[in-house]
Amino acid sequence: MASVLDLSLLEAAALYRRKEVSPVEVTKQTYERLQKLEPRLNAFITLMEEAALAKARQAEAAFMQNGQLHLLAGIPYSAKDLFYKKDSLTTCASRILKDFIPDYTASALSKLTKNGAILIGKNNMLEFAYGVVHPDFGQTNNPWDLSKTSGGSSSGSVAAVASGIGYFSLGTDTGGSIRIPASYCGTVGLKPTRGLVSTYGVFPLSWSLDHAGPIARSAKDTAVVLDAIAGYDPKDPHSASGKITAFDLDRFGHSSRKRVGILPDHKLTMLEPDVQKIYEHTLNLMRALGWELVEFEVRDWDRTEEIVLKVLLPEAAHIHRKWVHRKDDYAEMTHRQIEAGMGQKAVDYLAGLRDLRRYTDAVSTLFKEVDVILTPTVAFPAPAEDPEIGSEEMDEMLFTGPFNISGHPAVSLNMGFTRDGLPVGMQLAGPHFGDMELLQTAYQLEQTQAKILPPILVGAE
Repeated sequence: MASVLDLSLLEAAALYRRKEVSPVEVTKQTYERLQKLEPRLNAFITLMEEAALAKARQAEAAFMQNGQLHLLAGIPYSAKDLFYKKDSLTTCASRILKDFIPDYTASALSKLTKNGAILIGKNNMLEFAYGVVHPDFGQTNNPWDLSKTSGGSSSGSVAAVASGIGYFSLGTDTGGSIRIPASYCGTVGLKPTRGLVSTYGVFPLSWSLDHAGPIARSAKDTAVVLDAIAGYDPKDPHSASGKITAFDLDRFGHSSRKRVGILPDHKLTMLEPDVQKIYEHTLNLMRALGWELVEFEVRDWDRTEEIVLKVLLPEAAHIHRKWVHRKDDYAEMTHRQIEAGMGQKAVDYLAGLRDLRRYTDAVSTLFKEVDVILTPTVAFPAPAEDPEIGSEEMDEMLFTGPFNISGHPAVSLNMGFTRDGLPVGMQLAGPHFGDMELLQTAYQLEQTQAKILPPILVGAE
């Protein structure tokens, strides 16, 4: 019999309501699996077992009394260690904040608590979400191949979800930090519409590009979480007032024909052969569904990394300016990037902001002609280590970065495996505030794929 930990969030929720399993039982099993796998994954920084079990007992009592509870009630989850939790350690995987305990909780975590979800711990990540592992915290490894990285910067969040340590996690995405590791680890990772999910109480990397969003093992589970955490937050100056379609369990699987924007072949010459093969397979699946494929061009598509760095470097430097003298407490490359931002000219930053607005308008115009855009998430499967930001040989942000600039929702979902058994994600992007429809589109593709558990789970029970 399959472990309850490997079921979907919605399947676990249904078992709770039939009183076939208890939130206490599931939470205990989650920690048991964590202890078996964690030394190899290195996916967690802080655990909250006592508090989590107390929440689980509350949920169990509510289910026994047949209370009307949210779908997330009693569901264990984790969060990247830059989401503030009152009176709980929040390190951002850096020596700089190794003892930091915030006095308030991030809005997204507060919403999940209100709906009864159970926070089991805070996840390992790349230092300050800036693309580099701090040696004090170490790399999070990939559950499909422990010699590979899980990706970043939401490293531990994705590795935990892929391994069934919690049914979902929260991450952040400034240039692809949810979608890139989701691709490497075979999960669903959504970068929502910019401002849809509050970043209040989330340590920033670049306020113009940051997004917070959910990671889960299916599009439908991701939609449940998004529905719970989305919405305008007056405490967040970057929050957006637009609304998304509410999650509807009965209609979520409704299928419809799509007009899909795809890049011309000359924009895809860098794809590794296995990624190319899975991309072509995905195109064929879309054709079989009756979807129309339309080539598109967006001005400045090839300049997206340049635009990202013009904005990200100075904003990150501004955030870290009070610690820049503490060179030895940062990972070497993190500090080097902060120094680079300190030296950037104001005119270059302003040009980047101007380009951001122009690019946003260009992509928005494209969605008048197509319903969704399809690209590979990353041009290659999980490498041994996380590539440096700006690497010409291994540009992780090539396909993800454009939608951080434009703020459009984008989701990565697993669409196949390499010959070596590594997951490969494909990315779908949609119009602003079309997040739920985008996840429904992902769900239609997802239904064509067989469910496979990562090798680390063999013999884990």
